[in-house]
Amino acid sequence: MAAMTLVARRGRVIAEPRPRSIRFDRIVPAAPRHEASRDLARIALDVVVRAVDPTSLPRRWSTLAFAREVAAVRAQLAPIRSRRSLAESFGREAAIAATLTPPTIDPPQPPGPVRVAYAIRWLELGDDRVRPSWAEWTGQPAPCVSDQRNGEITK
Repeated sequence: MAAMTLVARRGRVIAEPRPRSIRFDRIVPAAPRHEASRDLARIALDVVVRAVDPTSLPRRWSTLAFAREVAAVRAQLAPIRSRRSLAESFGREAAIAATLTPPTIDPPQPPGPVRVAYAIRWLELGDDRVRPSWAEWTGQPAPCVSDQRNGEITK
């Protein structure tokens, strides 16, 4: 049975055969891994560019809490040995609010500690070079740690 189209001709509604069926164009979703890879590369570039000038770092990036969170996530990502595996992990994490940046924020907020940690691991896997701690990388002074028992302060 041929598909029919309703058309109006000279004030009358007529059913005419359609040469082909109407199909809605479906958007083919991008492979999540490729999307995650592209996001990681973009975030890594953002982190590198922002870290070049420590005086222009977002205020949040300079806090001790941010550095601790980056270090904790980097420690969890250390066993990942390929960018493909990292992208798959990031794709799973992307559904969590910690890594998701709402598209309505203009200008976009700087990446949070989880995204920064993933970006650093992305860079490390790309050139097989271990990056320093976040505080060293951004030129921040090392936090002082006090030993309450001896009353000593160490860096």
